[in-house]
Amino acid sequence: MSSALLILVHGSPRPSANDDMFRVLEEIRKRGSFSIVKAGFLECNTPSIPEAIDQCVELGADVIVAVPYFLHTGSHVADDLPGLLEEGQNRHPQIKILMGKYLGESSIVTDILADRYEEVKAKL
Repeated sequence: MSSALLILVHGSPRPSANDDMFRVLEEIRKRGSFSIVKAGFLECNTPSIPEAIDQCVELGADVIVAVPYFLHTGSHVADDLPGLLEEGQNRHPQIKILMGKYLGESSIVTDILADRYEEVKAKL
């Protein structure tokens, strides 16, 4: 069984705004935990999420685990992303597509905010 990690990203018309996400993507690839690692963009960039799903299937994925690279559960996370994944599932009924939790749901984000506060406070 070959599984893919598909990172679901909003995207930005400003190319440099995506640099941090591409850095994370490369770091994940280097770790070698996943045979296939792709990003799919909701807007402004390529590949789109449907294109990225198709690419994962073309690379041999039997399972795609899609993780939203989002901090909040707005309409994109609640509605748009599940809808795009469902469309992908309909196009590729022979594979399984699952959606993980969005990044902001992790308590680690709270820890990072506290760390950032302490970093700035230390400069006072």
